[in-house]
Amino acid sequence: MSIALITGGNSGIGKATALLFADRGYKVAIAARRADPLEQVRQAIEQASGTAMSLTVDVCDAKAVSRMVEQVIAQWGHIDVLVHAAGVMFSGTILSTEEDDWDRVININLKGTYLVNQAVLKHMVERQSGSIVNVASDVGFAGARNVAAYSASKGGVVLLTKSMALDHAGQGVRINALCPGPVVTPMTDDLDPEERSQWESLLPMQRFGTVAEIAEAAYFLAHAGYTTGSCFLMDGGNTAGGAL
Repeated sequence: MSIALITGGNSGIGKATALLFADRGYKVAIAARRADPLEQVRQAIEQASGTAMSLTVDVCDAKAVSRMVEQVIAQWGHIDVLVHAAGVMFSGTILSTEEDDWDRVININLKGTYLVNQAVLKHMVERQSGSIVNVASDVGFAGARNVAAYSASKGGVVLLTKSMALDHAGQGVRINALCPGPVVTPMTDDLDPEERSQWESLLPMQRFGTVAEIAEAAYFLAHAGYTTGSCFLMDGGNTAGGAL
């Protein structure tokens, strides 16, 4: 049976991706910082006759990330797919972003991607097999107003993904980035209804995406055998001339 490790698996895109992979026959290791929501996702998978384990981890902590990967391998033997969806959103211009907030966003979104990818890649390169999907963002592709730190972090994820894909294409590992636009998640639930309506009016498709749609794209990239170094935009036309 194939094995998937999904970070940020307790909510939003990560949760939807974990449920989808489990439904399609994967054993799924879900990881995030908060234990209670993780357990709820694990139980949902097992109630649907799937197989899952839950792992609490701080993706900024190298030792914790290594333990996470070691636990999955110790229990299930290997990791076929990593979907790295852990991340945080922060609004602010460079002038309104405090240093602590900058560090938090960069550490979780970019350093976390480096640490998790590094730990899993070591294993995949040894096996000469594996697929990684890093969840970035359309703002990491084109930038956007009032999300300076978030844009910088996700832009870093995009270029890190491309560089890793080039470095490891000859070692049996494919590495791609998924770049969603506005999606209905706990991150966007706090948007003022008027602000959300304004966003939707600017999007060519006139709506936010769903986590189910993004999960399908993650599954596709994980299995697209001739695809590596791709940064797959799934943003309702946003970067083609929408709200950015």
